Amino acid sequence: MLRRPVVIFILALVAALAGYGITRLALRPLSPQTGATTDAQLAWLEREFGLSPEAREEVRRIKAAYAPICEDHCIAIGRAEAARKSALASGDPAALAAADAELARLKEVCAEATLGHLRSIAAHMSPAQAQRFLALMQSRVAHHPGRSGAPDLAPPSASAP
Repeated sequence: MLRRPVVIFILALVAALAGYGITRLALRPLSPQTGATTDAQLAWLEREFGLSPEAREEVRRIKAAYAPICEDHCIAIGRAEAARKSALASGDPAALAAADAELARLKEVCAEATLGHLRSIAAHMSPAQAQRFLALMQSRVAHHPGRSGAPDLAPPSASAP
């Protein structure tokens, strides 16, 4: 008799998690780095770091190529955060520790990939400008609640963490 309620509970939990995941994927916010915002960021990079028109277009290409990678990282981190919340709600310390470890691992993978992305952009600058750019941008490679996506390539005063 006890088996049937347990099966129903597990099926309901799986359905709820699947619904959450599908909804999160389908209704994720648009990236702040599309359209005019990208143009504004590139214009600022060009002025601030002396990018040539050719370098500006190469940075545009690099950003476009990195966007799906960044999106995949954000989705994976979102799923790991949902798994952590579920583990926290379950009260299972082992599940919570595993979820915390996976979330930390995914954030590290994301940060390393983003730093590589920033280095590939810096490669199109003079050595002094590249060093200045990386010093400015590396502080933005952190995961803050509510933030997703690669750091904006814009002046510090014009972007949120």
